[in-house]
Amino acid sequence: MAIAVQEPVTIVPVETRRQRMQFIKMPWGLYRDDPHWVPPLIADQREYLNPKRGVFFDHGEAQLLLARKNNKTVGRITAHVNYLYDERYGADTGFFGFFESVHDLRVAEALFTEAQHYLRSKGKRRILGPMNFGVYDEIGILVQGFDSPPFVLNLHNPPYYGRLLEELDFKKAIDWYAYHGFVKDHEQVNPKLFALKDRLIERSGIRLRKIDLTQVQKEAAIINSVFKPAWSQNWGHVPWTEREFVRLVEVVKRIALPELSFVAEIQDRPVGIALSIADANVAVKKINGRLFPFGFLTMLWGLKKTDRFRHILMGVLEEYRNRGIEIAFYTNIVENARKYGYREVEMSNIVETNYSMRNSLKHFPVRLYKTYRIYEKDIVSDGK
Repeated sequence: MAIAVQEPVTIVPVETRRQRMQFIKMPWGLYRDDPHWVPPLIADQREYLNPKRGVFFDHGEAQLLLARKNNKTVGRITAHVNYLYDERYGADTGFFGFFESVHDLRVAEALFTEAQHYLRSKGKRRILGPMNFGVYDEIGILVQGFDSPPFVLNLHNPPYYGRLLEELDFKKAIDWYAYHGFVKDHEQVNPKLFALKDRLIERSGIRLRKIDLTQVQKEAAIINSVFKPAWSQNWGHVPWTEREFVRLVEVVKRIALPELSFVAEIQDRPVGIALSIADANVAVKKINGRLFPFGFLTMLWGLKKTDRFRHILMGVLEEYRNRGIEIAFYTNIVENARKYGYREVEMSNIVETNYSMRNSLKHFPVRLYKTYRIYEKDIVSDGK
């Protein structure tokens, strides 16, 4: 009687440019038959994961790991430490990110064991993730909402990922929510909200204006000035570094939608921001992650044609909250999305503990349709 022999799983640290490219391209085979997966931009990933050039490495360290079985790459993960997080929350927590794996518990276990060994060597006692690399990058394991593609800067993964982590004794740390709606449903919005917005503007002296993309640096400085204090108490918040913010500005200025992005001002002081971006994923999928030689032109054309957008950022300074500014932002978005011919919107990601924003969304025809979960686990001495 023949005895089945399981091939061993080998974990390989990424040390060369060739291995880093294998790390980047590993998901293509995994998602070959998944119509909802959207590939990342290869050029962007090459820069972002390069320890000599990536913005994360100004304040962090990372070990990229590949899983090999039967001479094939079957999984990947990063184990990383964030020194800015350490300064704010203490030095016990390390992170994992960029997790991908075939449906094989042994592969996932081998990846996480090695990731935890690395973090333990850095003095960490807890592993948290996924974060690619920080809380304002792509985050979470998708645990609900597998039947549609993600909007730009969000992730998609197979349904079994959450089960793999739970079988490895990971527990939920926090959930982040994505809400979806169709612009055609705008008539379901209570007309009183539009009247409320008008009264708010009249009584409080609030001015809502569109962002001006001809003044990108000025507008970016305004966004940053509101973001820092408004998000300072959010779960896992770590302020952007200057280089991280510059990278964000470069991305946003290509896909920001000024007709759906606003600044709230009182006596010329910015007190709130709302930022929407075109869903570039529709175009990125067509070019299969490759900008060159002609992918960039295809993507630009796709951006002009897309009728989907993601409302990605909203914040109001604490002393001006609960005055209806958030409702005013939402009603402006509803009105202009209809006016400019948009069809679909995603509002994300909203942490589950942000009850104020979640309650505001109850007034609008959107539904919670995707949940991204952050997991955590204590690291014991043997890294398991």
